[in-house]
Amino acid sequence: MKIDGVFYLDEHLKPLLAKGYHRSQIADITFSFYDFEKNANNLTLLPTPTTEHGAPKKSGFINTQHGPAMFSTTQIRDSDIEGENRGFLIMVQLLEKEFVEGLSKNTLTNITYQPIPTEKMLSTLRNWNEKSNNIKVKPYSDMLLRDVAGSVVTVLRLEHSVGEVPSLINEQSFIFIVLISLLIYLVYRLVSITIIKPVKKLAADIKERDSTRRYCPLDSLYEVRELATVSQNVNDLMLIVQQQKDELSKQENTDPLTRVLNRRGLMNALEVHQKLCIRNEIGFVVVMADIDYFKLYNDSLGHLEGDIALVEVARVLNQQCQRNSDVCARYGGEEFTLLFGEMSNEDLYKKLNHIIKVMQDFALPHPSSVTAKHITLSFGAVVIKPSDVVDYTLSINDILREADAALYEAKYQGCNCFVVKSFSDED
Repeated sequence: MKIDGVFYLDEHLKPLLAKGYHRSQIADITFSFYDFEKNANNLTLLPTPTTEHGAPKKSGFINTQHGPAMFSTTQIRDSDIEGENRGFLIMVQLLEKEFVEGLSKNTLTNITYQPIPTEKMLSTLRNWNEKSNNIKVKPYSDMLLRDVAGSVVTVLRLEHSVGEVPSLINEQSFIFIVLISLLIYLVYRLVSITIIKPVKKLAADIKERDSTRRYCPLDSLYEVRELATVSQNVNDLMLIVQQQKDELSKQENTDPLTRVLNRRGLMNALEVHQKLCIRNEIGFVVVMADIDYFKLYNDSLGHLEGDIALVEVARVLNQQCQRNSDVCARYGGEEFTLLFGEMSNEDLYKKLNHIIKVMQDFALPHPSSVTAKHITLSFGAVVIKPSDVVDYTLSINDILREADAALYEAKYQGCNCFVVKSFSDED
């Protein structure tokens, strides 16, 4: 990207990242326009933040200590659909010689910077984004670039090319043009039927696959051999990308030691249950599980044995997730989280008692435990019902906090037990 500065401001307009780099001079530079205490007018750079749908953006021009520049500001949120305001991302590009050279090349027009004239002359010039109904014939046009406060940033001069009106065509030229036009039309129709339409169809199919973000093979039955080859190659590429995407997603959401979901994967699963509860009124259960006296286990047997114990406990817990919607995840350290679909309290008690019994039968030795001679678990469960949804919102953080509080109570009661709470009973 051809930018000379990137700045990330938090929701309180405090800079978390401020990086300036002069591309043409290859040197670090500093900017001060985001110091809104000294430059209050620059607050207009920021779009009005929203908590509704979308992520507001704003762009334009600004004066800096290094000269005029373009800016682009975007509000940062959890996503472009919902989420709290996380601040603003500002990108800046200095308007230097390279900028007008690029404009000249792209527009085939000679464009140059001009000195800013007097206030009297400024009133006769139009802004770059305005249309003028009173156009005077001149070899050039001057346009103003203004910043967000309305101050002139710089003046661009566009030099117009001068041409002569060609002479009238004669009869022979007219006939020749008609014949050439007819020939071009016939060639176009032939090319359109044999090449253009199949190419458009292939392009539309590729665009459709890209918009749906899912792998679906393209039709490779084309009369033009090259198009069939392209279609087959795209199919092969999409298959490889989909496989790599699935593998990457699995790695991102899986704990490398226990091979169950990590916290990232847990949060994704919680969001699915959260939306089902809000939209479809389907409740769920969150259970926090913690290995009792695990630090003593590591101290007495070593961290290698501790890792083995974590793997075995994860295997036991994961075996209890028998429904497609059930999830076992490693929350962190020796703490695991179980996520069950909607169930009665009676079934939940049976499930937790069964896990305690399985751990007892498994009898993985714990020489330093004061609860039992084998590894035991304590559980804190919270039951979420559709009635817990308030104004179409349900806080995942509050749910985890309540489950953690229930786990603390189980620890306080002597470990190797469970405490079940209803989310609606939260104080």
